[in-house]
Amino acid sequence: MWLNGSITYYFACITMVLLPVYHWYLPLIMILWGVVWINEIRLRYKDLLSIEYKHKVLFFLFISFFVWQVIGLLYSDNSKEGIRNISLHLSLFLFPLVLVSPGSIIKIKINTLLKLFALSTFLFLLVCYGFALYRSIGFQNGILIFNPHLPVYTWLNYFYASELAIFQHPSYLSMYILLAAFISIESFLDVLISRNMRIFWLAGSLILLASIYFLSSRAAILTTIITVPLYGLFKSKIGGGFRYLRIVVLGCTLILVPVLLTNQRVKTFVHWKSGKELSDLTSKEGRMVIWNSVNNILKKNIVFGVGTGDIQSELNKEYIKTGNSKLAEGNFNSHNQFIEVILEHGLIGLVIFLSAFGMMFYLAYSEKNILYTMFLVIVFTSFLFETMLNRLGGVSFFALFSFLLIHVQGNRGKKIVTEDYKR
Repeated sequence: MWLNGSITYYFACITMVLLPVYHWYLPLIMILWGVVWINEIRLRYKDLLSIEYKHKVLFFLFISFFVWQVIGLLYSDNSKEGIRNISLHLSLFLFPLVLVSPGSIIKIKINTLLKLFALSTFLFLLVCYGFALYRSIGFQNGILIFNPHLPVYTWLNYFYASELAIFQHPSYLSMYILLAAFISIESFLDVLISRNMRIFWLAGSLILLASIYFLSSRAAILTTIITVPLYGLFKSKIGGGFRYLRIVVLGCTLILVPVLLTNQRVKTFVHWKSGKELSDLTSKEGRMVIWNSVNNILKKNIVFGVGTGDIQSELNKEYIKTGNSKLAEGNFNSHNQFIEVILEHGLIGLVIFLSAFGMMFYLAYSEKNILYTMFLVIVFTSFLFETMLNRLGGVSFFALFSFLLIHVQGNRGKKIVTEDYKR
């Protein structure tokens, strides 16, 4: 059990279940997983010599980025917040450590782990819908009524956005759902499983994709519009045996895009009647104020950044200087992960961070790993609109699948198959 990594496999299973449901227990699981992995690697230390060079480079880049964050504590004015930040980003160290050489069981059962994540995400989503239904049903004058709107904030809906996503931020849950949808589609396209199971995975993927609309994350909606046709293009080109998939995905896209654009938040963002309306919208969201504040900070801290833990206090100072105290009171961040990295860790940190992304895209391309490609597009697009690594759910998702998916069998003329049929 120690030699083949069976125990770490069980920790991987627990992680797959917890991440989309209740990720607050993940730090404990990560630490225990790390301790067990260290004990395992003592018995199979020769496995470290067989790690692929590309995987070693990716591991080095992730560790370098984490170490640079630790170094940022040395010139931070807010050490307490800096230490909290480091503990939040611990998964950027632990998940690469345990997954760069995870043991034979995890490699063999990688598809089982991915399906477990997709199933956990799907079941949690059903719980969200069930809870929304429960909150929407009530009695009035002895009559059963259905009212999905909140009693006080009547413009909010139990089946919509943050009211639907319990325990989770809608943007983070949308990322989980979109990756789970592609895992489900891959399972549906596996011709070696039974017809009933393929129907189940197809139905699950459709429900997952439809839920992106209800969660109403603009970044997720844009990412869905990008990734669905991209997946069809890649799959029909290198997946093999799916000649008509491109046509099917094109048809789905033609239906999907207009439907997604009917989302109220998306309509508010993309439809404006005049330049003044755009100016008012920008002013309302405070984006221009934030970007100007970012620019002022970078003028003095472009190389090393402001230090680990200081970014929010520095932004708040700039907000107050420009008379935008409400932004300071709300602790508004840059809403862009790449800007967040250069603010906190300077050009050095950004170069390391982008190098890691470049290495991951190279791995996905060289291995023709479609799932890895979809994951990278999902997180890259999300990083353009949100600071995903500021929350445990975002940083854990990014670190975990950045290394877990490198062990997925590539699509060099092969299909992803389940372990049951490998025998």
